[in-house]
Amino acid sequence: MLQILLVDDEQYVVDDLKVAFPWTEFGIGQVHKAYSGLQAKQLLQEYPIDILITDIAMPGMSGLELVGYTRESHPQTKCILLTGFSDFEYAVEALKHGVLEYLVKPLDQNKLRSALESTIQKIQEDLRMSASIDNAKLAFYEHLPMLKDKLLCELIQGKKFKAGELAEKMAIYQISIHEQDRIYLVLIRLEERFTNYGPDSQMLFEYAVINIAEEIFGDSFEVWHCRDPYEYLVLILKHKEDEEEPDHDNVMKQLNYKADQLHYNVNEYLKGGISVVVSYSGLFAQDVRTMYEDAVYALRQQVGNCQGYLLSVAGKPKETSVQPLTILYEPPSLIHLLETGQWTGYKERLNRIKQECGSLSGYNEEYFEEIRSLLLASFHYIAHKNQKLLSDLVGYERMQRSSFRSLEQLIRWGEDLADLLKDKLETDTRSAQQKVVHEIRHYVDHSYADASLQAAADHVSLHPSYVSRLFKQVTGSSISEYIHKVKMERALVQLKDSEAKVYEISEQLGYSNSQYFIKVFKDQFGMTPQEYREKAAIS
Repeated sequence: MLQILLVDDEQYVVDDLKVAFPWTEFGIGQVHKAYSGLQAKQLLQEYPIDILITDIAMPGMSGLELVGYTRESHPQTKCILLTGFSDFEYAVEALKHGVLEYLVKPLDQNKLRSALESTIQKIQEDLRMSASIDNAKLAFYEHLPMLKDKLLCELIQGKKFKAGELAEKMAIYQISIHEQDRIYLVLIRLEERFTNYGPDSQMLFEYAVINIAEEIFGDSFEVWHCRDPYEYLVLILKHKEDEEEPDHDNVMKQLNYKADQLHYNVNEYLKGGISVVVSYSGLFAQDVRTMYEDAVYALRQQVGNCQGYLLSVAGKPKETSVQPLTILYEPPSLIHLLETGQWTGYKERLNRIKQECGSLSGYNEEYFEEIRSLLLASFHYIAHKNQKLLSDLVGYERMQRSSFRSLEQLIRWGEDLADLLKDKLETDTRSAQQKVVHEIRHYVDHSYADASLQAAADHVSLHPSYVSRLFKQVTGSSISEYIHKVKMERALVQLKDSEAKVYEISEQLGYSNSQYFIKVFKDQFGMTPQEYREKAAIS
């Protein structure tokens, strides 16, 4: 409910107005009275007054002075002036003081109603606006870490900003680093133990590492961080010393000491290794991208240690010698091994790849990408050859895995994917084979008189030799044996349940010679068809 303050040095005006007007209809729950500007000032300090209605001409503090005080000290309070002087100059002065409404004595209640309605509407609009601003501020501060992360990612990737745009963003984001400030860059890579978990767990580990880093570096440096496209953590650091140019050697010594602390603490408390690169110093923002690229280059030359590395880059890293991974391309190719079903040979090749990489003078993450690309290409090929999508067989997330911190982790991924692919394809193959055999059986069951290996193969549009091997493999018997079995079963039924002659039954079963049918039947059951019929009739 709203609160209103009525002010007039003529007491009866205030008293009558409080009693006579239906304030509750307008959502006003409490009506305060004052008989002077000074009394009104005191009430304004004691209560959250929403609306002030005051006379202009009062001894001591005038209504305009009271409105002026209210606008300065209680800007949320809406003011309505009440006067016995219908003078335009008063109205002009009132507007200067931000008065919403101007009413003339004697007071017309209809005009008061109209004034209150418009004033309350303004209060409600202000409340909505205030809520909207508060929500916007809340949303901004909730998203501030993400905005700061995005801005730094744009900088390290070389985005160009218009004049003043970067400085304006950094001021809004409350980042206390300015153009031409001396900065340092620290690059962090989480090693194998952390990346063995799912993406959600890895994000939690990254959050923990950042917290440790901020605690260690934060006492001496301003810290601004982000997560780059390679899933590395990037820290931009600015020394907090007041002097414009602190001693560079001392700062680097301090920085390397803290980086060593970070490396140790993560291993100690999170039980996992990280690699840390401390870059040379540079100027913000012109050197950020170069510093970052050199740190990434240095880091990507170091892989395979689960405890991680601690590197300090004094300048642009020297290029290392590069050797081709010939083991990846020697015959039989990876695709050929999968195509011919040599799954064991495929895994043996993976083990040889691991051994050859381990014998190189130095291998880096680019080798990992080469190995991963070829393995993935071979998996795609064999999946597509089997008319399947690789993502349907092994799952999109497992297929897209790209963060490998050691060669063992990469080879393990390849072995796991190969095992999963083998199981899926073999299961699908067995299912497809069983479907073919089911169709052949259904054909023979309904077309036994004309059934043969060639006819069955034509029915399923496959080569007779393949159909013969497949049927034998799945059922344990040949197609001719199954056809014979079906014909004999049908012969028993017809001999028992029909009055057809033996030669007629022979023709119905597809035997052109009744004597041959009699011989086959006797070989199967130890009696002639007629003997079986007579025996069945007796029983």
